[in-house]
Amino acid sequence: MTIKSAGVESFAEYSQFGSLREFNNHFEMWMADKKRFFSKGELIGLKRLARFAAKVPGVANAKIGTVLKAIYEEYGEMGISRSTFKRMILKASEIGIFTVYETARKNGSQSSNLYVFNRFPMNELPDGDQLSHQ
Repeated sequence: MTIKSAGVESFAEYSQFGSLREFNNHFEMWMADKKRFFSKGELIGLKRLARFAAKVPGVANAKIGTVLKAIYEEYGEMGISRSTFKRMILKASEIGIFTVYETARKNGSQSSNLYVFNRFPMNELPDGDQLSHQ
């Protein structure tokens, strides 16, 4: 599904959260449960992308270059590569942390992706936990 590119405020309908606090709580639950699947660099990228999802809770549409520049400025010479960030996007979307939508400019060319963070599924047990039927 391709969406017309616009400012992040216009994507408020995609938000699954009522407030920034609610988004942060769900993101922390995702991190507590799935953090082990990501490398250190991928975690840096994921956490920075989540910070871009604050204006509209749970929705970010920053360009990859913008996110990488922010990481580089925060960590100095210790930024992460574009391929590390793309690997994080693939892992996080497969796990279900967020859904990625492509956006298009008015002329039809691809613009920045829209990252819509998902709620943590409260009705599922964390990975590896099973009920014992005794």
